[in-house]
Amino acid sequence: MGYFHEDIDSPHALLEIAADRNAELVSQNIFGYAPELGDTFQTCWNGTGTYVLPSSAVQMDVVSTSASDTMAILISGLDANYESLSEIVVVNGTSAVTTTSSFFRINSAVILAGSNVGDISISNGGTVYAFIGAEIGLTQACLFTTPAEHSLYIFRISLTSGTVNPNKYISYRNRVDSSTGRTLRVANSTFQSDMQTFDRQIPFRVAPKSDFQFEAKSSSGTNELSIFVEALLMKDKYA
Repeated sequence: MGYFHEDIDSPHALLEIAADRNAELVSQNIFGYAPELGDTFQTCWNGTGTYVLPSSAVQMDVVSTSASDTMAILISGLDANYESLSEIVVVNGTSAVTTTSSFFRINSAVILAGSNVGDISISNGGTVYAFIGAEIGLTQACLFTTPAEHSLYIFRISLTSGTVNPNKYISYRNRVDSSTGRTLRVANSTFQSDMQTFDRQIPFRVAPKSDFQFEAKSSSGTNELSIFVEALLMKDKYA
């Protein structure tokens, strides 16, 4: 009998998962960083303005603000059928390179060599769907769309804020949009500074074909917020 999953009989199940021992169980580390969080709810990401999800699968233009950036980037997301999709694109500095694939969602993007000198944007028609800040190397957007026949199980959520104003605080909530059009905004909470962590005894489940994201706002002016989510993406056994 398996300890955690019928195909994993190790007593260190989470270590086995992190080592990619089973394709049906994939660890997900989701980072979000909002350097200028305003006083209206927005997705916690390091791009500019409100994050907008694509309305259809589209090819993406990849471009840097620096001519020095010529490294490969791995873009991971989903196609129009919510099936996993990935593509490696070689950046051509300030000249845009268009993906061969059409992405319905982008869950992450990461450089595969070196360090990016400039900001790298992945966009379509002027709308940015993924952003890699200069010298960061990967996207920092607290959002994830679950593939078909897969669920996301969230085990831990940590938030940090650097505000020192006793009258300023951050409100946040998680948002889940289903493929059928239902939107849930739950777990509304507030905090002021330092770190707030939630270790769930029973993980929070995000169903297949759902857009999950953290939204937050400052009580006044602008603020900084970072979010780290530890989760497990698991194929639904009887889907």
